Amino acid sequence: MDAIITAGGTMKPKDPLFALTGVAKKALIPLAGQPMICWVIDALAQSPIIDHVIVVGLEPQDLNHLYPQLHFTKARGGIVDNVFAGLDYLQKISPHVKNFLLLSSDIPLITPDIVEGFVKECGSQEAEVYYTMVEEKTMERRFPASRRTYIPFKGGRYTGGDIFMVNVSSVRGNIELAKAATGARKNYLQQIRLIGWSFIIRFLLRRLTVHEAAIEVSAKANLDGRVVATQYAELGMDLDKPHQYEIIKAYLESRQSQTIRE
Repeated sequence: MDAIITAGGTMKPKDPLFALTGVAKKALIPLAGQPMICWVIDALAQSPIIDHVIVVGLEPQDLNHLYPQLHFTKARGGIVDNVFAGLDYLQKISPHVKNFLLLSSDIPLITPDIVEGFVKECGSQEAEVYYTMVEEKTMERRFPASRRTYIPFKGGRYTGGDIFMVNVSSVRGNIELAKAATGARKNYLQQIRLIGWSFIIRFLLRRLTVHEAAIEVSAKANLDGRVVATQYAELGMDLDKPHQYEIIKAYLESRQSQTIRE
């Protein structure tokens, strides 16, 4: 299996993370001796199930990483455009790819075992898109100070993860829908038009489980999409705020110290 990492995000001087780290490219935030994205690359490179890794939005000279199947391609703009930039490159070097992993560069606590574990959680891999959600109790048990934002569903509250398993043919056939959904992230009226009032009402009344919600949204999108309620809190521990930077930095430094002792 192959993987695409989106790493095109840049921070402005007013961004608290920029003020804290002095780094404009978010993927290059230094953490425990190396850029943040390198922890993600390490997890993929050391996993026995991963072959090619495509980084979108950085240049080879930005990193000093020796993984022989690490490739770079330029960003094209928005999130969806960058995903397709990575997919175009991936299909050139791996023409028969069927499914691939899509990750953000800001989940540096993942490990090779977590990468393999997530793929196993996807089960048969027959769906077109698998999206990760982390239940509140799973996240709070692992990272009690994370202060994540949780979405209430029937049976529990969840936060989104930053890894997907995606079927190539399905994503190729839904480019315009993906762009519309991405553009509607902060426009609630547009979101309602995309998924419908009926869904919104039942969601607000907490009559839908997280899996039922995924099925309904997928049906609207003409996709077979499924939620993976993962056991790995690390997949939802993305670095967006200074306090998360401090938590993640401490965990990685502790992991390094333990490795040295062993």
